[in-house]
Amino acid sequence: MQEPAIQNIFIDKRPEQLKMNVLLFVLGIVIVGTLGYDFGWQTAVAGLREDAGHQLDSYVGALTSELNRYGYLPAVIALNGTVQRVVLHPDDPRAVLQANRFLEAANREADAAAVYVMDLQGKVLAASNWRTNISFVGKDFAFRPYFREAKAGRTGRFYGIGTVSHAPGLFFSRPLSVGGRIIGVIATKVSLGKLVLPWLGGRDPILVADGNGIVFLTSVPKWRFESLDPLPPATIRHLTETRQYYAAAPLKPIGLVHVGKAGEASLVDAPPIDGGPGNKSRATEFLLSRSPVPKTDWQILLLSDLRPVAGSAHRMALALAALMGLGEALALFLLQRRRSVADRLLAREALEAAYNELEQKVVLRTRDLREANSNLQREIDERQRAESELSSTFEELAHASKMAALGQMATEVAHELNQPLAALHTLSDNAIVFLNQSREEEARGNLAAIARLVRRMAKITGDLKVFARKAPPKVEPVIASEALNDALSLLGQRLDQEKIALAVHFPEDEPPVMGDKGRLQQVLVILLSNAADALRDAPDKRIDIFFVVEALALGESVRYAELTVADSGTGLSASDLERLFQPFFTTKPQGGGLGLGLAIAQGILRGFGASIKAGNRAGGGAEFTVRLRLAKETGRFE
Repeated sequence: MQEPAIQNIFIDKRPEQLKMNVLLFVLGIVIVGTLGYDFGWQTAVAGLREDAGHQLDSYVGALTSELNRYGYLPAVIALNGTVQRVVLHPDDPRAVLQANRFLEAANREADAAAVYVMDLQGKVLAASNWRTNISFVGKDFAFRPYFREAKAGRTGRFYGIGTVSHAPGLFFSRPLSVGGRIIGVIATKVSLGKLVLPWLGGRDPILVADGNGIVFLTSVPKWRFESLDPLPPATIRHLTETRQYYAAAPLKPIGLVHVGKAGEASLVDAPPIDGGPGNKSRATEFLLSRSPVPKTDWQILLLSDLRPVAGSAHRMALALAALMGLGEALALFLLQRRRSVADRLLAREALEAAYNELEQKVVLRTRDLREANSNLQREIDERQRAESELSSTFEELAHASKMAALGQMATEVAHELNQPLAALHTLSDNAIVFLNQSREEEARGNLAAIARLVRRMAKITGDLKVFARKAPPKVEPVIASEALNDALSLLGQRLDQEKIALAVHFPEDEPPVMGDKGRLQQVLVILLSNAADALRDAPDKRIDIFFVVEALALGESVRYAELTVADSGTGLSASDLERLFQPFFTTKPQGGGLGLGLAIAQGILRGFGASIKAGNRAGGGAEFTVRLRLAKETGRFE
């Protein structure tokens, strides 16, 4: 007689219980979704912050490399007697003309914006741009901090807008001394604009700010020469006195608003940025990461778009909310099933026979399930072992690839040392001559220059760890003759010393080719060095360089250019031609080389879709031909 009462209890409470269950169901989904969004946000921001750190390391490395490239130039210029004579005899027209011509030639090889020499009053006595309408000759730069630093006996570095050219640039300076007495100042101006070119069009804005917080390099043109924060009056007065940003805008703040922190980075709101064609608007909320530039008071800032972070957080919230809903639905199902079992207990006697039969079926099904579970467990174990072996294989492959890249970088660094080694050879020979002539001051100057070059070589070798993370080559339209000129600037002294005649045959309307200018320069240095080695004992020492454009029909007209370096040596044997590009194969005598140059050159050319072949000239001697793809008309520099 108890069964009806029990049934009424369950029925009477079900509507209220159902409402409570629905409320808990919705509340659980909301709580889990909120926690999931927060977890997804934090995780995505951490990943974005890590990616930003890697990008900043790359940008800092590129900027530091550009600074180191030109930092030594004033010191080398100061060693020249022509420059010293113009400071000692500023009223001698011949001395001025010789100094102007020397600085013009030196600047052409260094590819800087300008090189000039000043007296101790800041007046420019000679300059590389003496022929142009923005000549520095006769200008007074005594107000510039880099002049005051050099005059005080220190090296100077200063970024600002030119008061004559109205073009921004980085200035390097050092004192010009004779007999231990400072008689003038050598300065070099370098344009850093080309560093910004790879940044343009990127999703994330990049900024380089000086110690006053003024942005002088950026991928957002309208932010250039604006400040990160409002400038105090003292800073404005200092900038006015030094004319650091001469003719620039009023240096107003960009308008970055800090709204939070994310570890070492900051969350900021920025003014709207024009996204350009096809992208009418860009994000205004960013993760701000920054990194200092070594040996300067500069810093590089990266604004990482937070929209992908918000999208990732929403997806995480939806996923966890869906899992929570599924779990709660399963719980409700189990609860309902439990109530159904309670209801069936009321009719247990009537269903006992069916229950016994069901129990037997459950026993059989359980046995089958155990067997299936055992088979599944074995498959899982096999899968785990396979994944472990695959992971180990991937690690070994990654390690091998890393070590191979490190070996290649070490070889490239060895080639990079050739230039300072050549300078060391020249300076050391000159020092011996000076000592034999009792010219101790000049010898001491050469020894100081040798010490600086040794430190530079130590810095190059110390960068091997960074080179292990070598980026792929940057393929773009380049002018082959410019890369050739850069290579000849490294080897010109050797060619002159060994009395090797050089003939360059390039068309006047030379078209651009696809490649990487720096890597093409390295290939040409290897080929020219090998040609010079081959002419060591030749009676007629001559190197010819040809640039020829040809067309091959491959479905449609595909144009190529062939750059050939030919010498007048003894040529190559048939067996040498078969093994010429194999690593560690060399035709030089023992100690003359490792046999890696041509193998490295071939690898570099393959990196940007070029090729190289070797052969013998009809008139005697060897020739190496580099085939390069011509850039399309739309790929020319704009």
